[in-house]
Amino acid sequence: MKVLTIIFFALLSFSGCASKSGFFAPDVLEEKALAFTEKAQIFNSLEIKASLVATYLNPLLKAYQCDTRVHFLMSVFIDDDFKDPDKQGLFNPDYTITLNGQKPISIKPLDKDDELLKIAPVKNVWSHYYLVTFHKPATDKMELLFKSRRYGASSLVVEAE
Repeated sequence: MKVLTIIFFALLSFSGCASKSGFFAPDVLEEKALAFTEKAQIFNSLEIKASLVATYLNPLLKAYQCDTRVHFLMSVFIDDDFKDPDKQGLFNPDYTITLNGQKPISIKPLDKDDELLKIAPVKNVWSHYYLVTFHKPATDKMELLFKSRRYGASSLVVEAE
């Protein structure tokens, strides 16, 4: 029994030296996306009524580097959201999203298996995912305002690259 204990601890101590590859390898792009991700929540008392997680894509992916537009990967959860898919998430008529006071140019819903979601730092089955595009503001400081008609608003600030 003593020999098995020694072998167990020897194997355990060597397992920490293994290289990080394969299934447990960190995704470098997903780690970098964390630096460009912010979260905003709307509360009623202590209950979360809505949550927005936005990842600024321009500095992350070449496909979204643009001088005139800014792109965000957004995850949206709304408590008691509409059952009608055309009125869920960012299409919910009780909620709006603006960037420095401007409405989006486009809001594209993403499927749960969309390639873009691989870099999303936060994923869950209750949220809806979108690619949201705005005109690039004149200032480097960008404020996303997520607003509810019934519960108020919450904002998050993103600095341009």
